[in-house]
Amino acid sequence: MFRLFLACLTLAVLLACAGESPEKYLQEGFVHFQKQEYDQAIISYQKAVKLEPKAAAAYNMLGMAYRFKFQQLRNPDFQAQEMAAFSKALELDPNYWVAMINLGTTYYFRGEKAKAAPWFKKALALNPDHPEKAQIEKMIAEGAGRP
Repeated sequence: MFRLFLACLTLAVLLACAGESPEKYLQEGFVHFQKQEYDQAIISYQKAVKLEPKAAAAYNMLGMAYRFKFQQLRNPDFQAQEMAAFSKALELDPNYWVAMINLGTTYYFRGEKAKAAPWFKKALALNPDHPEKAQIEKMIAEGAGRP
């Protein structure tokens, strides 16, 4: 009887460890992202947000994967998905300054510098010691029409 109990307990532990978790897919996505396997990274991040729909960081990483996919193919659908993912991250966490920088950067490089500036300003207000503060301030000035 004890052996049956031990076998069932071991099986339950193994199944729990093999189960799906958002963290598993975030890590998997990160590995694919580093290997520049953006399609696979997107799939992994999509699985993560499906399992944890309130994970702002997962949406932010999904946006980054779409950004790099867009840069590979220049398909505007990928850029639209990139922006939607960053926006969703900010909807979930309005103070997530990383997603603000990412969304602002997308606007900036689309030539929509005036739309980028408020995102950069808010991000710097939340993280005034950002390591790229000088560059971001320059981008804010460009968005305001100042040289």
